[in-house]
Amino acid sequence: MNENKEIEFDNQEELESLDENITKPFSTKDIKVTNAIVLLPSVINRLNYEEIDLSPDFQRNSDLWNKTRMSRLVESILLKLPLPIFYFDVSNPDKWLIVDGLQRLSTIKRFFVDKNLRLTNLEFLKDLEGKNYEELDRTFKRTIDDTELITYQIEAQTPKEVRYSIFHRINTGGMSLNAQEIRQALNQKGFSVEFLKEVCSDKKFKDIVGISSKRMLDRELALRFVAFRLTSYKEFNTNNMGGFLDKAMEKLDLIEDKRALEVLKNDLLETLIFSEKILGKNHRFSRAIANDKVTKTLNRSLFDVITVCFSEIDDKEQFIKNKDIFLSKLKGLLLEDKGIFPKSITEGTSGKTAVENRFNIMDELVNEVLNEKN
Repeated sequence: MNENKEIEFDNQEELESLDENITKPFSTKDIKVTNAIVLLPSVINRLNYEEIDLSPDFQRNSDLWNKTRMSRLVESILLKLPLPIFYFDVSNPDKWLIVDGLQRLSTIKRFFVDKNLRLTNLEFLKDLEGKNYEELDRTFKRTIDDTELITYQIEAQTPKEVRYSIFHRINTGGMSLNAQEIRQALNQKGFSVEFLKEVCSDKKFKDIVGISSKRMLDRELALRFVAFRLTSYKEFNTNNMGGFLDKAMEKLDLIEDKRALEVLKNDLLETLIFSEKILGKNHRFSRAIANDKVTKTLNRSLFDVITVCFSEIDDKEQFIKNKDIFLSKLKGLLLEDKGIFPKSITEGTSGKTAVENRFNIMDELVNEVLNEKN
């Protein structure tokens, strides 16, 4: 593998070209996208008369949400909480196209038009459990009548090529922040943003990890290491890796001692160097360590468990002496058919059980190797 070649995460979806449908120049004066407040009953009426297309060919399936998520959306409406913006193409006034908000709109149709959704697993309105629209009290129905939706409407004069580009940008993430980008945005005033930038800009990190810096992929990895160093995996008591990483950013922001930050940075970089001594160059924390026929993309769970456990080895010289034993046993673990370890880095990897399993197994393996007699 070319050591300068950047790689992606396992199962990482590539962003498509945002402007692939624009083949000729256009005037910005032709683009018209208006902001309009629309009452929910008006949208419900359009859905009832099939005046909104819920299945345009550029959209995903309209039934991706489970009943809990659909119920929580209805609960938000009944609690008078603001909903995210809806995007419509209104070039045909008789048949709007939903550009962004398909799952939300499909939920509204199921509950208010089809009336075949019964509320379940609500967070606040527990008395409404199991009820459908017809069974709501008049108070809630009045709230529904008064609910306003914020919409952006792409008008007919907007060139077709531009409309497709807008749809593409909205639906493939061109206007959305991923989890790590949101963390960066919300922590601009703290130490964490600059710290992660500094770590990921280091040549050793770039050369050994080789992950793309697009969309903050590299910073998420560095944050994973820091998160499990600041909070032991034994204290990982959630099924939400995202929330765990969010808190790690906050903890980083609270570290005012620059020497402590420098220790963390050097700890990660030295661990990466150590990982090459054990796993070989260009291993990229990939499952291809055991089988070069599988994906060579970086596995985030393999990264966090290897770097954190390696960083906690006291007698690294002894471990290097026994590196062949470690590598052989690691390959055996990765190749286990339906084994606990491979499952912990490929299925439900953010769950408490998966985190505990992979760290416990790696800890045990490291200790076994350290205690091997030469």
